[in-house]
Amino acid sequence: MRKQNEFMRQVRYDRFGGVDQLSIDDVPMPEVSPGQAIVRVQASCINPGSLSALHGAPYTPIRDLAGVVVSVGDGTQDVRAGDEVLGWSQEWSAHAEYVAVPATQLIPKSLGLAWDVAGSLFVTPMAGLAGFNAVGPAAGEVVVVSGATGGVGFTAAQLARRTGATVLGIGNPAKADHLRAHGITPVPFVGDIAEDVRNAAGGRKIDAFIDAVGSGYVQLALDLGVPPERITTAVDYQAAKEHGIAAKAPWTPAVCRPSACWPTSPSRVLSTYPSLRHTRWPR
Repeated sequence: MRKQNEFMRQVRYDRFGGVDQLSIDDVPMPEVSPGQAIVRVQASCINPGSLSALHGAPYTPIRDLAGVVVSVGDGTQDVRAGDEVLGWSQEWSAHAEYVAVPATQLIPKSLGLAWDVAGSLFVTPMAGLAGFNAVGPAAGEVVVVSGATGGVGFTAAQLARRTGATVLGIGNPAKADHLRAHGITPVPFVGDIAEDVRNAAGGRKIDAFIDAVGSGYVQLALDLGVPPERITTAVDYQAAKEHGIAAKAPWTPAVCRPSACWPTSPSRVLSTYPSLRHTRWPR
């Protein structure tokens, strides 16, 4: 029989449904394997994608995490016990007191970065950063971002704005003032969306398009005359394949190693992403 200290708390579910199906369970402590690190989780975040992925098998549907490394497995490099880190769990196991993850899925937490912010910085902002890198906005260009009021699109839009580009944001009309406050021009939903985008651009050509929604926005970008090599999507992979859209950087963390997709610290994203959704582990 396991001792009390061989268990931890973890948020899990074992049936389809919404957040009402989540429960806090006592489960065995994770065991470290070669190349892995055990992290004592200080904060993890809930993204809309996490909640939409409620499947039938019991596990915790959270990926982002920040915490302190308590042990490492044989052959583990770059992290050691005592390191403060942030990262993600490919096993969606981050909403727990401890988690075992490959060391390659962790990066150092910047000094002074609050735990709750650090626990929100990996999956969603990484996707936004990758979308930004894929189209390479430049000063003077016009860039359209669909889903600009969501986490991925909002990150990409702010990064594009910092280059000096004019950014047109398609998103929730109720958040138009929020976009304006960050230098992003909201596209109103008053008629034909293509015409709305053209009107928002003031007659200027659209140079690049970052799609964080799917649902036909790749086709919209093509209809607006955006070259396929300046279009990227986080969702509509079929349309990307059909139209030969060549992303310059991957969107998903599964193929986006931290060393390839992040600057030396997450401060670049943090400085342009002030409204992070997060939740603290209840103590």
